[in-house]
Amino acid sequence: AEATTPVPGQTILVQGTGGVSLFALQFAAAFGLRAIVTSSSDEKLKRARDLGAWRTINYRTQPAWDEAARAMTDGLGVNHVLEMVGGDNARRSLNALAADGRMSVIGLLGAMEISFPIVPFMRNRITVQGLSIGHRRAFERMNQAIEALGIKPVIDKVYGFDEVPQALQHLEKGPFGKIVITTS
Repeated sequence: AEATTPVPGQTILVQGTGGVSLFALQFAAAFGLRAIVTSSSDEKLKRARDLGAWRTINYRTQPAWDEAARAMTDGLGVNHVLEMVGGDNARRSLNALAADGRMSVIGLLGAMEISFPIVPFMRNRITVQGLSIGHRRAFERMNQAIEALGIKPVIDKVYGFDEVPQALQHLEKGPFGKIVITTS
């Protein structure tokens, strides 16, 4: 089976609860995908469930989150992983994937390299795709979908311009969604 376009009922593993991850979760839920969200915070995972997460994994209490994701899918693995970290995390992402699965690399928060064993990669026909800025037509279609589905960005906290240091500290410790700085 070709795994390029997610179809309703498939599973997608979303790493973390930052702005990009939560947009991905909202899109996944809107299009009928079963989203599994990982985080080190039970409170953030509860909020992710409120946004439509199918299952959640606390990677602090379950460091083998790849095995947990596999168990949630009856041993088959997930169809799609949004890889946000890089480094050794990508090995777990690869292990969490089902045959014909896809790993979309969106960010590399942990390391600027990804390495994993080649045998499971080839045996399971895994696709790895780097994502950066898309073309204008895709941007316009995304905006139409956001409007039609009523998707709103998740804003964790709004700071005034005089509170930039506090906003940056909040960003560093990991917001649930976006941090906004106002200039007025």
